[in-house]
Parts: sequence; C-alpha cells; structure tokens
Amino acid sequence: MPPIIEIKNVKKTYHNEEVETTALRGVSFSVETGEFLSIMGPSGSGKSTLLHILGLLDQPSSGTYLFGGQDTTKFNEIERAHFRNKEIGFIFQSFHLLSRTTVLENVILPLQYSKVPKSDHEKIALEALEKVNMTKRLKHVPSQLSGGEKQRVAIARALVNKPRVIMADEPTGNLDSVSGKAVMETIENLHKMGHTIIVITHETPAARYSQRIIRVQDGLLVNDERNEEGIHKFYEK
Repeated sequence: MPPIIEIKNVKKTYHNEEVETTALRGVSFSVETGEFLSIMGPSGSGKSTLLHILGLLDQPSSGTYLFGGQDTTKFNEIERAHFRNKEIGFIFQSFHLLSRTTVLENVILPLQYSKVPKSDHEKIALEALEKVNMTKRLKHVPSQLSGGEKQRVAIARALVNKPRVIMADEPTGNLDSVSGKAVMETIENLHKMGHTIIVITHETPAARYSQRIIRVQDGLLVNDERNEEGIHKFYEK
C-alpha cells in the first residue's frame, strides 16, 4: 500500500513587499496509513508552515505533495477546500468552538458542509463524542467545560467526517500537564482505533506519545526517528 502522505522537496517562500522569507527549504518524507507522527521544532523552524501545507491550508512554492496518491499541488482552491473537509480532521490549540453553541451542536457543525444526510448528523456526532468520553456533556456550552474537555470536543468534531488523517496543531499548548496527558491519551486511543495522526508540537511529553518524531529546523528536516521509548512516563507527576 502506498503512503497516505508523501511530500517531495517541498519549499515555501513568502513575499511581503520587497522582503522574501523562506520557511521551508526542501522537505521530503512520507506518512504511512495508520501511523502516529509528531513534528517538532522551535519557533520559526517551519513546522507550522509544514502543517498548513499538509492540511491544504496553504500551497508549497515548489515540490510535490501527494495525498492518497493524488497530487494536491494541482488542485484549485475549491478542490482543495472540498478535499480538506472530506479527508482531513483538524484539532487546534485554541479549540475553535462556538461559544454559544452546545457540545453536540459544535460537533455536528462540520457535517452541515458535507453530503451526509441531515437525519444522520446527531447519530454520527454522538458516536464521535463517545470515542472521547464526552457524551455526558452534550448540552453544555464551552464556557461550562474545562480546557481538557474543550479539546476533547474539538477532537470529536475532527472525527465526524471520518477523515483519513487527523492533524493536531499544538493540541496541549493551552492545557496544564494533567489535562494535556488526558488529551494525548485520547489521541493515542484514536491511533489504536486505526486513525492516522500527525501532531505538531514543541512539547516533548506530547511528542513521545507518537511512533515517530520528525524534527524541523530552519526550514529543513534535520531528524526523523522511530520512538522506541515508553510513553506515559514522560508525563510523570
């Protein structure tokens, strides 16, 4: 089976008036279906740019990005948006939940932009919330939830369209160590269910839940290694 994701010599340069900034300088790697990958790097390393390209939120200046064998660099804006909504689930550091909308309604929201029949929306949302152990908070609004609970709702929302890849951008960045541990255990459980996971993080404890860690620095991939160590010990109290 070919990799679910394959990027080859991807470069990204931003132009602002007369200033040119190179964020990625030729990055190549692949991700297998069912793999759990973390991408690490200091601020300004290019890891967020890389996530935006992987998530089809941005395009590379040059290079090739294959998703499921399809060359995404040839997609137009509408094709990218459709593909992104169908194939990729996003988890963000700041949750991005609607403040006056219940947990259940927040999770249903992506389905409203899909081809899934409206009659199935609640059932699918409930299944996703069950996976993250949030079915007891269906009628709560985000202000009534802890940070960890908000992130678990965001994870459920990322699941409802049954994406082939889940991408998480600093999923523990706004959480204390206890909540962060719970969120990473939730993501780890999704991986055990067969989901392909890509996590962008600067936090070593979060990264060590993954099978593989890629390190990016100055726009280059500087290390790509399997994570052979134990995981939960890195969140020891």
